[in-house]
Amino acid sequence: MANFKKAFVPAAWIFYVVIVFEILYMISPFALYFYSAYGPWLNFFHQSRYTAWLTGFFLPHFSQTTSPVLNWLPKLSDPLVYAGVGLFFVGFIQIYGAKLLRRGAVTGGLYKFIRHPQYVGLAIVGVGTLLHWPRFLVLVMFVTMLFLYYFLACYEEERCWQKFGDAYRAYQERTGMFFPGSFLHKLPRLLPPSGGKRIVAALALYAVVMAATTGLGYWLRDYSLSHLSTLYRENMAVISPAVLTKDEMNQAVRVAMGSAEVREKLPNPGQTAKLLVYVVPVEWRLPDVPMEVTQGGPRGHHVPGDFDRRRYKVLFTQVRTQAPAIHYEKIIKEAHGRDPIVLVKVDTGTAQITGIETPPPHVRWGDIPTPLF
Repeated sequence: MANFKKAFVPAAWIFYVVIVFEILYMISPFALYFYSAYGPWLNFFHQSRYTAWLTGFFLPHFSQTTSPVLNWLPKLSDPLVYAGVGLFFVGFIQIYGAKLLRRGAVTGGLYKFIRHPQYVGLAIVGVGTLLHWPRFLVLVMFVTMLFLYYFLACYEEERCWQKFGDAYRAYQERTGMFFPGSFLHKLPRLLPPSGGKRIVAALALYAVVMAATTGLGYWLRDYSLSHLSTLYRENMAVISPAVLTKDEMNQAVRVAMGSAEVREKLPNPGQTAKLLVYVVPVEWRLPDVPMEVTQGGPRGHHVPGDFDRRRYKVLFTQVRTQAPAIHYEKIIKEAHGRDPIVLVKVDTGTAQITGIETPPPHVRWGDIPTPLF
């Protein structure tokens, strides 16, 4: 069992670090290099309908909503990451300072309140990164790592029992494992203390928690979509990252499709051709959407609130999906990507098209799955 832990835990850590680095590299100059190696692994999941959902997002990443809670959640990301990193390093300094100075077991400072502040810090960082980059795959790995934190902490405590004896057991009794206090000791034991039954029970608990968490993710996605500016037709779904009325969105799409040149570029709607259309204020820039090649100016999200509500960019894309027989809101829910077709700039005040452009084939990081909303 110990050899299994020694082999499995580092491998899982490496995988989780790669997931976290996805977010870190997304905002760094090395993003292009990182995705050139990592992108194919994400696209691998798209070969089956049973795995394509893993690259999807369950919370809005670049879209504004009518829900104050959804709009507020991303603002928690940075504070949580900073708090988690700070907690981790304080615990790190305490542990390795004690090792260097040969002070024995660490039971003061942060360790006076919880026995594993470093794992709590990493879990908090995980929540922060999950709120910033809410991909189902990241959610799955986050839950997996929480389980690994627990078993790794148990393994470490076994070593502490052997090294420090009754003094450490007394410390355990008065100090919570991951939360202050010892109220968790009063809860029924979910896992047998050892043996094969413990492994089976742990796997069963993991499956139940993972199923519940995934279900929560799907519910959050549906809740998010219900608070986005959307409108649905049988073979077309329209999204606006800005908060627009259905009339504003309808008018923008109607003006864009009024051009024969645009209609010729669009595939005939049917069983296999499903369109995902974005209606974006002309002043906005969204690097997660393959809309236009930016020359200078801001390279991140640029979403001013005082935009002109008459001038829009209408991007027509064809969705990639493993379930082609989809309609209405299912076009968004079952899509794992999109292929841009044509970008149309419209002025709804005069009902005129001000430009027709060919969008780039993919986002600037390459042909990788990015958020749909």
